[in-house]
Amino acid sequence: MVKIKNIFIAKTNSFARMISPAILRAFSNQNLILPFYHSISNDSPIHIKNLYEVKSVEDFIKDLDFLLKYYKPLDYFEFVEIVKGNKKSKKPGFLLSFDDGLSEFYHIIAPLLLKKGIPAICFLNSAFIDNKGLFFRYKASLLIEKYKQNPSLFEKTSILKDKKNIQQYLLSVDYKNKEILDKIAKKIDVSFEDYLMENKPYLSSEQIEELIKKGFYFGSHSIDHPEYRFLNIEEQVSQTTDSMEFISSKFKLDYRIFSFPFTDYGLKREFFNRIKSSIDFTFGSAGIKSDEISFNFQRIAFENSGLSAREIHNAEMLYYIAKSFFNKNTIRRR
Repeated sequence: MVKIKNIFIAKTNSFARMISPAILRAFSNQNLILPFYHSISNDSPIHIKNLYEVKSVEDFIKDLDFLLKYYKPLDYFEFVEIVKGNKKSKKPGFLLSFDDGLSEFYHIIAPLLLKKGIPAICFLNSAFIDNKGLFFRYKASLLIEKYKQNPSLFEKTSILKDKKNIQQYLLSVDYKNKEILDKIAKKIDVSFEDYLMENKPYLSSEQIEELIKKGFYFGSHSIDHPEYRFLNIEEQVSQTTDSMEFISSKFKLDYRIFSFPFTDYGLKREFFNRIKSSIDFTFGSAGIKSDEISFNFQRIAFENSGLSAREIHNAEMLYYIAKSFFNKNTIRRR
């Protein structure tokens, strides 16, 4: 489905960008959108640069200005009142969020949002707070960067001896086999611990507490960022509830919100039934869609595509309108 969507957006982008966002919104009857990002930076961090393109500060500011022109920024509790039907907003609204709990949220993003009066949620991986661990995909990016600098190091490594495309192989390592990245790093004398200590890619507890005092909201993004559809039901539940319990307790939160790492694709009704007493709301990343699970909401990725907020917004709206003719805008759970 992701491939079909990407092809649709690529084919219709030049047409979609010419349409008024207000017209598309009115035609789709979508008065609440949930854009999300991971990082914003003019200099892409090494742990990200080989995975996806990070939006620049200038482009991010343009995105925010676009959103403010057509939507009202909502804080988390306003969002809750609206989705529960307790409040109606005169102007369409947007709830902004950021995944992975990266340090750019403190140094770059939060100051910009405060200046423009935009609330936001930041979702944290409990194992990575205070730079105590590193997402396995970020490890792959660091190794790829090292490979670019010195390919011969990798060619002599027995784990990679028969691999024709080493960069592609490093990117293919999944959560279940993530220890392979640690073994390769040890062989070529790359220390992920040193990188964490020197670069501090994640938020510290002190930074999170400071941001909470400034009005930002925090939630869980799992313990250590697995792709849920490849976990068994027990692992799915523990990754969700254990991380949420740790974060809500540590930062004394009176709300519990969770965003799925990677995607919530393929998750079954049984999973949601088992976590619903522990979580207030969960968030996926499937774009503009409804969900059979009343407390699960889908967000729109406003990065990774090289497109502006207007282009992403209009393409998503047009895609939603096209699918409405085939009744394909609701995620069904088995």
